[in-house]
Amino acid sequence: SSPPPIMHGRLMDQLTSRFYPDLVTIQQYTGPQNSIGEEVKTWGAVAGLSDLPCAIGQAGGSEPRRPDGIVAVSPWRIAIAGYHPTIVPKMRAVVDGGSTYNILVVQVDSHHNMTALDCEIVT
Repeated sequence: SSPPPIMHGRLMDQLTSRFYPDLVTIQQYTGPQNSIGEEVKTWGAVAGLSDLPCAIGQAGGSEPRRPDGIVAVSPWRIAIAGYHPTIVPKMRAVVDGGSTYNILVVQVDSHHNMTALDCEIVT
């Protein structure tokens, strides 16, 4: 069960548009096969994780280590309104302006009000 909210729901709704001015869609890699059996790299939106209110900014430049051993600098942080425990590294975030970010680290707050993503931008 969730802890009781610190803020009333209506106040949080009013603050969301001010503090989370952008929208983000979380995508997951799917590897369907084409007609000759080759895997086609495709990204698709994750159900329930489209057009989420968010704010984007540069982070402090942490260097988390990925399971494949590659050190990745994560200079971007995406703060998403709400509790989204199904978001995991290896997914990606696409912001309404068209920028795409690989998700490296996911953190949720203890009151289930915000989900933070440490990311690297995809160029």
